[in-house]
Amino acid sequence: MKIKNKILKNLLPYLLEHRKKLITLSFIAILGNGLTLIGPYLIGKGINILKLQMSHTDIISLGKITLLLGTVYTLGAFLTFIQNITMNRISQQIVWRMRKESFEKLHKFSLKFFDNNSHGNIISIMINDIDNISSSISQIGTQVVVSILTIIITLGIITYISPTLTLVQIILVFVTGGFLRKLTLKSREKMREQQRYLGELSGYVEEMLMGEAEVKSFTYEENAIKNFKSLNEKYKENAIKAYFFTGFSYPSLNYIGNIGYALIVLIGSIFILNNEITLGGLSSFIIYSRMFNRPIANISDVYSIIQTVLVSAERFFTLVNQDEEKETGDKKVILEQAKGDIQFIDVTFGYQKEQKIIDKFTFEAKPGNMIAIVGPTGAGKTTITNLLMRFYDIDSGKIIIDGIDIRRYSRGELRKLFGMVLQDTWIFTGTIKENIVYGNENVTEAEIINAAKLACAHDFIIKLSQGYETKISEDNITLSQGQKQLITIARAILRNPRFLILDEATSGVDTRTEMRLQKAMENLIHGRTSFVIAHRLSTIKSANLILVIKDGKIEEQGTHKKLMDKKGFYYTMFNEQYTN
Repeated sequence: MKIKNKILKNLLPYLLEHRKKLITLSFIAILGNGLTLIGPYLIGKGINILKLQMSHTDIISLGKITLLLGTVYTLGAFLTFIQNITMNRISQQIVWRMRKESFEKLHKFSLKFFDNNSHGNIISIMINDIDNISSSISQIGTQVVVSILTIIITLGIITYISPTLTLVQIILVFVTGGFLRKLTLKSREKMREQQRYLGELSGYVEEMLMGEAEVKSFTYEENAIKNFKSLNEKYKENAIKAYFFTGFSYPSLNYIGNIGYALIVLIGSIFILNNEITLGGLSSFIIYSRMFNRPIANISDVYSIIQTVLVSAERFFTLVNQDEEKETGDKKVILEQAKGDIQFIDVTFGYQKEQKIIDKFTFEAKPGNMIAIVGPTGAGKTTITNLLMRFYDIDSGKIIIDGIDIRRYSRGELRKLFGMVLQDTWIFTGTIKENIVYGNENVTEAEIINAAKLACAHDFIIKLSQGYETKISEDNITLSQGQKQLITIARAILRNPRFLILDEATSGVDTRTEMRLQKAMENLIHGRTSFVIAHRLSTIKSANLILVIKDGKIEEQGTHKKLMDKKGFYYTMFNEQYTN
C-alpha cells in the first residue's frame, strides 16, 4: 500500500500541470453524462404514451420526446468527442515530459549505473512503460469522475422508481465486487513480471542486432534463435497469465449483470401485474440499471488499467529516482592557463569495493609528455583513463592536475581539458561534418577541413558523393571501420585539448594509412600531455614514460630503452610480441 501511495504521489505532479484542462474536462464530462442520463427517463415517458389507439395530442407528445431524445444523445456524443480528443492531447504531453526528463536523467548517471543495468531494460522503460502510462491515462481520462457521478445519480433514480428492484441490483454488485477484488491482486503481480520479461527480451534483441556479424561468423544463428524462443516463450506464458486475470473481470461482471437483468425483468413483470410499476417505469429502470452497471464495469476496467499504470510507473520512477552522479567541486577550468602536469598519488580503485583494480598507483606525467600504459588484459590500463576523466571516482589517494585535486572541478569542466580517441569508434547518425564537429560547435569550415587533413581523413571524405555532407551512422556500411576511426580522430583534433587519451587509436587502419597517421598523431601529441594505451609496443618507443601495469600495480616504469636494459616484465612482453 505504501508503494502504491508513493507511486501515485510521484505521478501527481504530471497531472497537476494540466489541472485547469482536467477541471474543464470534468465539467464537460459531467454535462455530457447528465444529458445521457435524461435519455432513459424520456424513453420511459414515451413508452407510457404508447397505446393501441393514440390521439393527435399523444402523437405530438411522442414526436417531441423523440426529437428531444435525439438532441440529448447528439449533444452527449459531441461532448464525449471533445473530452476524448482533449484527454489524448494531455496524455501525449505527459508522455513527452516523462521521456524528456528520463533522457535528461540518463545523462546524469555515472557509468557504473549503465554497467549494472541492462540497456534493453532501460529502453523498455523509456518506450514501453511510458507508452503504457500514456495510453492508460488517455483511457482513464475523466472516466472515474463520470463513472462515480453516474453511479450516484442512477442509484438515486432507480431507488425512486423501485426500492425493491434497487436492492436486488445492489446485492448483485456486492457479490461481483468481492469476486473482482481477488482477481486484481493477482493481475498486478503478473503485469509486473510481464514488464520485466519484456525488458529482458528487448535487451536480447538489441544485443543480437549489435553483434550480428559475430553471430554469423561463429554460426551461432540456431543458438541465438533458440535463446530468443526461450525468452519469448517466458514472456508469452507470463503475458497469458497476466491477461487471463485482467480479461476475466469484464465477462464475469457481464455474466452476473445479465442474471441480474433477468431477475429484475421477472420481478418487475410481477410488479406491473400488481400495478406497483408502469411498463415505462420498468423500461426506464432496466436502462438505468444497465447505466448503473456500466460505470461499475468501467471502474473495474479502470482498476485493471491502474494496475498497468502502477507497474509501469513503478519501473519508470525506479529509473528516474536513481542517484545522480554527485559533483564534488565547482572550480572552473581556464584552458589557456592549463600547464599539463598530472600526478597520481597512492591511487586505489575498484569497480566493486571488495575487489581492487589498481592499488596505490603513484606516478607523474609532466607537461607535454607522452605516457604509454601497457600490460596484460585486465591489468587496469583503461581504468586509469576512466579515473582521469572522472567516469569513476577513486576510492583513496589523489589525482592532481596542475597542483589541484581533480575532485575540486565539476566533471563537465574537467572533461574540457581532455580529448579522447578509443579503440572502439563511436559514430552517430548525421553527416560526416556533424560527426567531426560533435562537441566543438563554434568552429569554422577551414578548421574542420584542417582537422580532417591532420587525421588523414580529408582525402577519402572528398571522394564521397556528398563529401562532408555525406550521411553516416554507426551501422552504416558506406565507411570502413578504419575510416570511422579517422573521423573520431579528426573530432579529437578539432577539440584542441590540453590532454589526450588514445586507446590504440590507429588499430583500425591499414599499414599505409597508419604510417601517414603516425606523423599526424605526432603533430597532435606535440606540446600536449598524452596517455596512450598501447597494445603494439612498437608504437610507443618514443614515449617519455612507459607504465607497465600488472595485477593492478605498476610493475615497472621508465623509457623504452631503460625498460629494455632492465630486462624485466616489459622486456619479456616486447620480445614475446615480436618473436611469435
